[in-house]
Amino acid sequence: MHSHRRKTRVTLIPFIQLLSLVLVFALPVVWASQVYTSSPAHYDKVVVGHGDTVWSLVAKRAPDGSDVNELAYNVMTLNHLKADQRLHAGQVLLLPRN
Repeated sequence: MHSHRRKTRVTLIPFIQLLSLVLVFALPVVWASQVYTSSPAHYDKVVVGHGDTVWSLVAKRAPDGSDVNELAYNVMTLNHLKADQRLHAGQVLLLPRN
C-alpha cells in the first residue's frame, strides 16, 4: 500500500497576518504620539586658567540670584567631571550660555 502524504509547505501567510496585526495596533499609537524635546542648549567653550575651579568659572558667569552650586553641578555633569577631579590650565570646558 502506498500512503499519500501531502507535503507541508511553508507559506508567508502567518507572517503577513502577524505583521498586519502589529500594524493595526501600532500605527495609531505612533501617529497619536507627540515628541517633546527641550529647546536646544547653547554652550561656550571656556579655556581653564591657572587656579580656576568649576565653581569660580560658573560664579563669574552666573546670573544674579541663581544657585551657583546647582549651576556648578550641571557643568560638572555636562563635562563628565568628578567631584574630586582637579582642572588643569588649558583644559576646555563647556559652559551653558545665559
